[in-house]
Amino acid sequence: MGNRDPKSNGPLSPYFPSEVPSLPGNGRRWFAILLAAAFLSGPVYVFVTFLISAFFL
Repeated sequence: MGNRDPKSNGPLSPYFPSEVPSLPGNGRRWFAILLAAAFLSGPVYVFVTFLISAFFL
């Protein structure tokens, strides 16, 4: 099984500190990207809905 003690991890952490996956960049950059995607998804949805209703209904 291994020499690692399963109780050495915190109860909410499935990874050891060296195994935690990380994303490049900082939190502010990812927050800005997600916020921009949220704001842009609205007009894209309206545009696609307009195209579908104009050509197929």
